[in-house]
Amino acid sequence: MITCVFTFRRPVRVGARGIAKRAAAIACLTLAANTAAFAAGDDPPPVLLPNPAAVMIEMARALEREAALPVLQLDGTSITRGDVAGVVRAMPASFASLGSDDVYKHAMEVLVRQKAMVLNARRQGLDKDPEVLRRGAAAQERVMADTWLARKADAAVTEDALRARYQRDVAGKPGPDEVRARVILLPTPADARAAIARLQAGADFATLARLESKDPTAARDGDLGYVSAEAVSPELAGAMFALQPGQVTAYPVHAMAGYYIVRVEGRRNRATPGFEEAREKLERELRAEAVRTTIGSLLTGVLLTPGEAPAAAP
Repeated sequence: MITCVFTFRRPVRVGARGIAKRAAAIACLTLAANTAAFAAGDDPPPVLLPNPAAVMIEMARALEREAALPVLQLDGTSITRGDVAGVVRAMPASFASLGSDDVYKHAMEVLVRQKAMVLNARRQGLDKDPEVLRRGAAAQERVMADTWLARKADAAVTEDALRARYQRDVAGKPGPDEVRARVILLPTPADARAAIARLQAGADFATLARLESKDPTAARDGDLGYVSAEAVSPELAGAMFALQPGQVTAYPVHAMAGYYIVRVEGRRNRATPGFEEAREKLERELRAEAVRTTIGSLLTGVLLTPGEAPAAAP
C-alpha cells in the first residue's frame, strides 16, 4: 500500500456562503491524497467487484492509518483523513464500483457541506441548544454501541476459529459454480431492448458490446471472464446462473449502473479454495455470527421495568 501525505502549501479559505456550489471543486483538490492511499495500480477498477463491501472497508482502513492528518481546512475547522474514512464506511457497498477516486470525491463533498453547515450552526449558537445537546448525547450512545458491537465481532475472528471454520465448511468440498459471461451495459431500458432485438436478428454480441456497451468491459468485447454468483450484483447473478452457454437474456437486467444484456459463454466448477483464498469470506461469516449471537444475548438477565404509558392522542 502506497501512502501519500497531501499538504496545502497555503490556506484555502472557503466562505460559508456558496460552499455547496464549490464543494465539488474543493474535493477535486484532494484527489491526489486518495489516489496514492488507495491505488493498487494505474488501471481503473471494474464496475463488477468480487466483494464491494470489503473494498469499501479497505478504503476506509487506508485512510484511518493516518486518521489525524488534515486534508482540508474550512475557516479553521479541519477535515481529516479519519473524517473521510467515517463517511466512506457509511456509504453503501455498491459505491465501490465507482472507483476509489469517485468514492473519495463524494466523501469530501459530503464533509465540506456538513462542515459548512456546522460553521453556520455554531454562529447561531446551536451548539448550546438543549435539543442539539440531547440529540448529540443520543448519537454518542449509538457510536459507543456500534463500536462495542464491532469489537465483539472482531474478537471472534481468531486464527484458530478461521481454520476450524475452513475445515468444517470448505476443505474437501467442491468450489463454487462459475459462469463465463459477456455483458452489454446501456443507460435506458429502451436502448437495451433495441440491442436485444438486434442480437435476436443475428448481430454479434462481442461486436455490439465493443461498440455500444457503457461498461468498462466494452474494450474486451464485454467479457467478464469466469465469475461466481458472489462476484456480481444479485440481479446479474440471477440472470447469469439461469442461462446455459450460448443463451442471452431475453429482457434487460436492471442494476444500479443501468440495464444489462447478458450472454453466458461457459460454466465450470472451481477447485476447492485454499485457506488464504477463503479467509476473507470466513472472516465475514464469523463476524456476522458474533453480531447475531451478541445481539441475541443482550437482554439476558436484564430487568426491564416499564414506565408510564404515554397519554392518548386527542
